[in-house]
Amino acid sequence: MARKAHTFTKFDDELNSIHTHIMEMGVLVNSQFNQSLFALFESKPVVAKQVVDQDFSVNQLEVMIDRLCFTAIARQQPAASDLQSIIIASKVVIYLEHIGDEAKNIALIAERLAYGNGLPRRRYVEVSVTSELAQHKLTEVIESYSKLDKTIALKLMDTEELINKESNVVSNCLLKSMTEDPRTISTSLEILFVAKALEHVGSHIKNIAKLIVDASDRYSQI
Repeated sequence: MARKAHTFTKFDDELNSIHTHIMEMGVLVNSQFNQSLFALFESKPVVAKQVVDQDFSVNQLEVMIDRLCFTAIARQQPAASDLQSIIIASKVVIYLEHIGDEAKNIALIAERLAYGNGLPRRRYVEVSVTSELAQHKLTEVIESYSKLDKTIALKLMDTEELINKESNVVSNCLLKSMTEDPRTISTSLEILFVAKALEHVGSHIKNIAKLIVDASDRYSQI
């Protein structure tokens, strides 16, 4: 009995460590994403460069968490339900890393636009609506993961659809702009790439929400 208690305590500590580091990664990715959009809308190439540099820290956290997950499995030989919890955690990390990649892509676009002529400020209006939606949903999904809040996660299941809908509005507006004024083609294409990056973020948020629902259901059965 004593051995069982010791094993559970050690494994519980390792799970808590994994959760803590995932939250650290989530906060960092959220900041990275917000800063990339700030750099875009406010033409801040220095901030954009900082976002790109942050990608190294995000990747380091991913490696660390992967190592923690592997160690927990190797040392504790967890039961099926616990093993699944670790697998879910490792998948969340993958999606967070992908969101960080999209933040870096947006930051690189922000750098290029800041050093170029850019679009008139009014042309950013449509994509700003999409970006604000993505920022809000990302913050919510990280909060949901911190508490394994199924209620919040379920409300995020339509995130991909909502962001794609807004992104289509952006695409239509920019295509019209390029048709009417070919001089905007280069910069309009850059904003289209931003819209596509936001679509990818929406997809990753939805996938994390699904994992939270799955994890919540598993804990409720214990």
